[in-house]
Amino acid sequence: MRQKIFTIILMVFLPLLLTGCWDKIEIEDRAFVMAIGIDLSQSNKRYLVTFQFPNVAQLAKGSGGGGSGGSEKPSFAVSEVADTIFSASRHISARLDKALYLGHTQAIIFGKEVVEDKARFQEVLDSLDRSYELSRKVYLLVTPGKAQDILLKKYDLEPNTGAYIRDIFKHYNLTSIFPSVNYNKITKSLHETNGNAIIPKIVAGKNEVKIAGSAIIKDYKLAGWMEDDENMGYMFLTGLVKGGDVTIGLPANEGNVKVPFNVSNVVRRRGIEVKGGKIVYRVKLDVEGDVTEYTFEKHGEMIKGDIVNLIEKETSNKIKNMAHKAINRFQKELKVDMLGIGDYIEKFYPSLWSKIGKDWNKIFPDIEIKVDVTSHVRRIGLFR
Repeated sequence: MRQKIFTIILMVFLPLLLTGCWDKIEIEDRAFVMAIGIDLSQSNKRYLVTFQFPNVAQLAKGSGGGGSGGSEKPSFAVSEVADTIFSASRHISARLDKALYLGHTQAIIFGKEVVEDKARFQEVLDSLDRSYELSRKVYLLVTPGKAQDILLKKYDLEPNTGAYIRDIFKHYNLTSIFPSVNYNKITKSLHETNGNAIIPKIVAGKNEVKIAGSAIIKDYKLAGWMEDDENMGYMFLTGLVKGGDVTIGLPANEGNVKVPFNVSNVVRRRGIEVKGGKIVYRVKLDVEGDVTEYTFEKHGEMIKGDIVNLIEKETSNKIKNMAHKAINRFQKELKVDMLGIGDYIEKFYPSLWSKIGKDWNKIFPDIEIKVDVTSHVRRIGLFR
């Protein structure tokens, strides 16, 4: 009797264990979206959403696979007008023979009009937050034009725009002219500061894309743009610089010689003091680097100490100048703390923060920010 009962139970539950992946979609039936562009629509619908994905069939053939050769597109981009981002991804299935899959998406590009509209931008962020497929390491970018224009173009270096953007971010430390921040860091900043964040800017050229500078988001809305110098100053102040060149000018017989100082290491130290009831925020930057180019009138002139000292002095001044440009933009023009000073005080000076935290937005524009930069030439090429 017991064996009979066991057999019945086994027969009931065994089919449940053998059902397999009931919702499985074969790989050839998926469109692996690598990049998404989000613009505002000019029609009665709210959004124009563009999805770009590689031609999996062509990738499977490989370079020597024959077939139709160069007649096949390496990637596709399709756009859909819809009231929500989610509905756009679903409605587009009526036009494709594949199901969109967002798990491999590398980049999401916002058109300028999206981030200029607070309500729409918040709605888009909410839709992205709710997506269970999107990776939280996807890169977010803003373009001064339309995101669709970037994704519809074919680029010589890499036809897959999502992979192209991902690879540019891998090498951001070679320039430090844009912050390497992903979805996680940007949305964390937006949530913790009530809508403030820095998002990298992307523009499309004829045959390439360029990521440089940033969009400044204040209260969930575009407040302005940062160009290369301001952006690098911001990154020095926030500890994001991992490399890049600081180009300085040195006097020469024929006018001015440009010298690139290649940053190899940055140590940032910070502190807070209160003087006469006023908050003073101090940032000390110790910058190390190499001199990568210099044309000298005399062979071996670089060994001279006065030249090295002059390069270090001018580099320090240039970095300080870039930092003050960023400070002026945030503190005097926008009056928004994008430098993380409030977070620093809250973490390391909690007793002070308990007194000023609730009024920080009013206090920030009036605090004193002092920047001290010391540069060190570690290598000068052939002679040392």
